Amino acid sequence: MTEIMNRRKFLLCATAAAATPVIIPGTVRGESEITTIPPPIFTPKRIPVTGPEWKGKKDTFSFVILGDKTSGGEKNWPIFDRAVSEINLLAPDFVITTGDQIPGHMEKREVWDSEWKTYMDHADTLQCPLVLVAGNHDIANTQCYNFWQEDFGATYYFFLYRQCLFLVLNTEEERFDGRGPVWEKMMGFAESSLKEYTEVQHTFVFFHKPMWVDPRFKQDWKRLRTALGTRRFTVIAGHEHYLSVDYDEENPLIIMNATGAGVRESNIRAFGGFHAYAHVTVQEKNTQIKIMEPGGKIWPLDCAPASFRAAIDHDVVRLDAAMPSELKTGKTQINAFAALNNCFDKAITVRLSIAPIKKCGWGFPAHQDISYDTTSDAATLEIRLIPKQKENVPLAFDVPVNAIPTPPAITWAIQYDGEWIDKEPMRMEEVNAVPLYPASAWRDIPTWQVVGAFPIGKIDTRYLPHDPTQANPKLFKEFGPEQGYKKGASYGKNLTWQPAQSCGKGLLNHNAILGTTDLAVAYNSVSICTTERLYTHVLLYADNFAQLYLNGDLQESAQAFGAPGGFVYVPVTLEKGWNKMVVKIINNRGDWFLRCLIADPKNILIFSDIPPHSELNS
Repeated sequence: MTEIMNRRKFLLCATAAAATPVIIPGTVRGESEITTIPPPIFTPKRIPVTGPEWKGKKDTFSFVILGDKTSGGEKNWPIFDRAVSEINLLAPDFVITTGDQIPGHMEKREVWDSEWKTYMDHADTLQCPLVLVAGNHDIANTQCYNFWQEDFGATYYFFLYRQCLFLVLNTEEERFDGRGPVWEKMMGFAESSLKEYTEVQHTFVFFHKPMWVDPRFKQDWKRLRTALGTRRFTVIAGHEHYLSVDYDEENPLIIMNATGAGVRESNIRAFGGFHAYAHVTVQEKNTQIKIMEPGGKIWPLDCAPASFRAAIDHDVVRLDAAMPSELKTGKTQINAFAALNNCFDKAITVRLSIAPIKKCGWGFPAHQDISYDTTSDAATLEIRLIPKQKENVPLAFDVPVNAIPTPPAITWAIQYDGEWIDKEPMRMEEVNAVPLYPASAWRDIPTWQVVGAFPIGKIDTRYLPHDPTQANPKLFKEFGPEQGYKKGASYGKNLTWQPAQSCGKGLLNHNAILGTTDLAVAYNSVSICTTERLYTHVLLYADNFAQLYLNGDLQESAQAFGAPGGFVYVPVTLEKGWNKMVVKIINNRGDWFLRCLIADPKNILIFSDIPPHSELNS
């Protein structure tokens, strides 16, 4: 490890040992207790001091929260350095991060050392202890996980400072075995720590990915919230780079904005798109949090309410469709529309952007009034809405049947208070593509059988999506599970089927199901029963790629190797009775998950992760 890293690590340990009181990573309550600090003794005794009596305990202190530094902000060191300089003037007791200190995603030790040296060259100018939280860039794989443990020790821990409990968890702990023993050990640690320290003045919980809004952690957050009970607490996360503040009763839930990481900056502070750090002052009866722009203004915590971002992301624009006119032959008319709703108290303009058009093979009917930019292959439409106004905007398309699988993406921006705010795609829980069917027709498959991971080696993404065989020939290798679930079947090195639950909205989180395996594939099997022969579509989005098999046959007309609009509509014909559908998901590196929904306009489909007895051996 580099000298600068060793010096910083020593400073952390030495400071933790000297502070009163601090119990460092994962220890249990021992001899260190909340100490009484006597009031000052003045000479002479009678001096001009007014107000309440001096308290017997030092119950006021401050600390600073640094937001994410990496992911899109590699050249933003001046922002980070300005923040550090200002923090030194504030003289907090310590600084704590929200994770993602380095770009990460490496496998070699020398790259890890180099990136951390760069970070510490800037962070080492802090004149107080720096407490690190692990992010998904820092711990992108098991190699990075091991490097972290070698250099920093614990990936999750707690410490007591003054009369407060600081519980730091690692949302990347799932890298090893998903929600297996490794994850369970951390959750048990969190629960036992909270149970042990119930009488603290305040509890601060830190982790990188915001569990309370991330669908991958829905059950984990529910469990942690139960453990927090009725105590006063504040929960802080990062990852999303935009400030967003919500409340659980009176307890703040804070997604911290970036301190140098990538962000689409906006002067509309309610949207949270600006660089900042947080200054926290802890007093006996309250906690004050200020959001501070490096070189800029100081804002109250509530300057970026979660409700404002929710309105921009979900409430102003809702994509939907009527049934398409024809699906099998010739051209199909897609009858999509955008339901607009100005839920704000001032006029806004909505700009819808649809792209790429020609690259996806989609086209507009001649009668539709829409602006099309040939240079960007994008269509745009602007609609002004007064407060409370609602409007349905038709988005019709004439599409050759062979182009239906590759819909263009739909994004939007809102002009609010004279400034445009871009809505970012949220593909983990939204369908950011031109709708093919009514939203009510799409069905989530609640339970699957999953097997993996099968290693495939390096994927050369330069050849995707146009030449996947050149990217990696093993993308088309059949490892055995293509035929679907079979009771007692074993593949490769004793890989067997295991049940897995959808997180809702078609989301399967393979980090939670299998742990993280880079350069590998896994198979997801479900049996689907229909009362009649049905031609329909399966919606796929994968991090990183996916293929679909129906009754053992690869559906070659639509594979998710990087479609122009992100999402794929796979055409499938379900035979009357039971059908076996298998989705093969391919992970390049880091996070991997699958979005899979199936259109069921007649509401006639039945799903089962384990097929009925008569189908088990078919």
